[in-house]
Amino acid sequence: MNYEDIWQKTLSKDEKVEFEFSIGGLYRKVGIIASAILALIFVFWAPVFGISIFLIGLFYYGFYLPKANAYAFTNRRVLIHRGWLSTRTVTIDYPKITDIHVAERFVNKIFYHTGNIAVNTAGTNTLYEVVLRNVEHPYEIKKKLDELKDKTYGKE
Repeated sequence: MNYEDIWQKTLSKDEKVEFEFSIGGLYRKVGIIASAILALIFVFWAPVFGISIFLIGLFYYGFYLPKANAYAFTNRRVLIHRGWLSTRTVTIDYPKITDIHVAERFVNKIFYHTGNIAVNTAGTNTLYEVVLRNVEHPYEIKKKLDELKDKTYGKE
């Protein structure tokens, strides 16, 4: 999915997107398949209910999740876009990042190859300010973030 229209609202004049991603594809595909199986179970007893389950699952996993959870690393900062009809965009400049944590739950790690990346910033009162949920190969994404951060602002 291309998120260029989202990022153009946020990027400064000489800023460019280096890497963009969203919720893991396998995670979404399994959600669609699970919705289809559940719909098949119900379609014989309540056809409208069964079809509704499938359509809701298809909308949620196929359209909403990737559209409502867009993430990007630019040459200056991290961009997090949440929402579809109502939206919220959070930006974190690389020098403000103090810690990056990766968490992989057993089921997500084994079956979907996804995990969560939590980004801490200086001066926050919460444990994790921003969490990028269910992203594919979270350690690779963390390495990419570390590389861009080091490339842009050098190792501190």
